[in-house]
Amino acid sequence: MFVPTYQGLSAKDFFRSAGLPSQWFPFNAPHALRFYRARNAIYYLFKALCASRPNLTVLVPDYYSGNEVLAMRAAGARLQYCPVGRHMQLDPNDVERLCARDEPDVLYVIHYLGWPQPMNALVELCARRGMLLFEDCALALLSELDGKPLGSFGDWAVFCLYKTLPVPNGAVLVQNTAKLESLERLRLRHVGPASVLGRTAELFVQRARSRADRLGAALCAVKRGLGRAAGALEVHRTPVGDMGFDVTAVDLAMSRLSERVIGRLDFAEIRRRRVANFRRLSQGLRGRASQVLPDPVEGICPLFFPVFVEDKAAAATALRQRGVDALEFWNDGVEADGLEMSPAASFLRAHVLELPIHQDLTPEHVDYVARQVSTLNLRMAA
Repeated sequence: MFVPTYQGLSAKDFFRSAGLPSQWFPFNAPHALRFYRARNAIYYLFKALCASRPNLTVLVPDYYSGNEVLAMRAAGARLQYCPVGRHMQLDPNDVERLCARDEPDVLYVIHYLGWPQPMNALVELCARRGMLLFEDCALALLSELDGKPLGSFGDWAVFCLYKTLPVPNGAVLVQNTAKLESLERLRLRHVGPASVLGRTAELFVQRARSRADRLGAALCAVKRGLGRAAGALEVHRTPVGDMGFDVTAVDLAMSRLSERVIGRLDFAEIRRRRVANFRRLSQGLRGRASQVLPDPVEGICPLFFPVFVEDKAAAATALRQRGVDALEFWNDGVEADGLEMSPAASFLRAHVLELPIHQDLTPEHVDYVARQVSTLNLRMAA
């Protein structure tokens, strides 16, 4: 059996009846811009903010992917870091203390894997101190807090669509309280067809392999061969899931193909299946794995099932050999000395492994993941 990291794409995703994306945030936001990648949106927003506020200072969680930090720095922002706890939560008291010390202009909040930060306290803090608030919802599409969508609390928010939805690319930047004219005037260009079609083929192969491993493996080999041929012919592709920031590729729009697929998705069903898969895996691993986050409450749309393991590189390799495409989550920071990281952030980078629970997985897939994790005895001692 093969259990892929992310959801795949099937023919029905193109031809099913149109969904109702306009009922879901951020697709119903009045001021939303659609980009190829989230890091591009972050760059343009912070470039606009830096143009109006010289020496713009941003308070950023010390547990970050790296792309958002590189984008803000390329835009000209000055960064300070705030510690995140071992269970991926900001402490408003820590934020308050650092705001008093550094006097940042913007608080940058990351909602990890669908679980919300303490937004009521953070919104109040920013209002009291006259700070701007940015929500990074790259990992939290379709999640809510007390019935209010994540991404609607701050002045701005960004969403990475292809992490949760079966699309080859796409990100949304939402302007909630302050519409920046420079963003409204942006003219984005469409990426070349090789980038869109190449990733679309990967999504089809991924889903086929999760349903029929031998057929999918054969298709995967064909896809790799085509990729090597494209490389030999110097066919340019702009990836979506890589690390780094390329300022020459920031002016790219979400593809029309992604737009078409999004218009035909059932978001309520996607969230329901992710929650069901998370809870099933949680039950299957009870007492056999060190679960990082609690089971999702009403409104949360989980991205992965994170566990603590002693050696995540070895654990990921062992699981992949058994057909479970586990993800080593955010291994490294981007600061040369690593001094921005608190002990908790360093611990998370060393020990968090992500297990797939996306909407494509059947109960049989989820049970298989639970058996493999249990067999390998990956539970981390307290």
